[in-house]
Amino acid sequence: MLSNVSVFCFMASYLVAFCLELARFLRKKNGWLRPLIILFSLAGLVAQTAYLFNRSHETQLPPLLGSTHDWLVVFSWLLVAIYLFINLIDEELSIGLFLFPLVLALVVASYFVDHVTNPLVQPATRSWAMLHATLLVLGGVGIVLSFVLSAMYLIQHRRLKQKQNFSDGFHLPSLAKLSRLNRWALMIAAPMLTVGMGIGIGLGVYVRKGAQAISFVDPVIIVYEIVWAAMLLSVIFILRTKQPNQKHIAQLTIWTGGLLLLTVIGIQILTNIRLLNVDSWHSGSEQPRIESQETTAERAAL
Repeated sequence: MLSNVSVFCFMASYLVAFCLELARFLRKKNGWLRPLIILFSLAGLVAQTAYLFNRSHETQLPPLLGSTHDWLVVFSWLLVAIYLFINLIDEELSIGLFLFPLVLALVVASYFVDHVTNPLVQPATRSWAMLHATLLVLGGVGIVLSFVLSAMYLIQHRRLKQKQNFSDGFHLPSLAKLSRLNRWALMIAAPMLTVGMGIGIGLGVYVRKGAQAISFVDPVIIVYEIVWAAMLLSVIFILRTKQPNQKHIAQLTIWTGGLLLLTVIGIQILTNIRLLNVDSWHSGSEQPRIESQETTAERAAL
């Protein structure tokens, strides 16, 4: 039965879980909602795991190397796994209201990107490509978590400042705890994203020496570099300032996380459906160009 799992199966489970999270926020007496949220989240995670296993069997590659589609599905899988883990630690924390929209956005985006293997994935470089993809997805998850923590910080800051009283279904940690968690998320994500990007550039240079020429004018890479620079500025600001303004850090992180989400969701969709007429490592748009060059060379030889 699990061999026929589709993207719609786990997307529907997460959509129901998100709607239940909204109901939990709106209703005061909602103790019965939490088990349902966990149930649908866990059901979606099991279905998503089966889907990734089937995709890996189909492509004969690990999910992170299968395609941009698989990479986005893994990204969303990690966020759901983190959500379930956090729920085991804190039953009242309203992180699902922030995480599930991002999970759904990533799953929906996976519909519109390529299922084709990235040209960087070659037998000679497969191990490095796996390390590159792993570090990028873990660094990306760290940035997204920092984005969520920053959003929670700004909401909690405004809530306390204006003495707002939300419903019993909406619980956020203290500002001190949110800022501390945000700091750790940035500190962990920064080196992962840095090393992952470095390996990716090295792989791109290596592939350019072979039969396939890959363009470095890649909007995905360009925005990733902007994200990396903004993240690095945040980390430097935290390390150099004894008592940094946590609100400013949260605002900067919101921009950083927003750019990352724009990259992995918006720009990759645009490059894959060819609305952006540019070559990208992260879509199949490069392959038709290469095939066209080979065809031209064959015709010239004739």
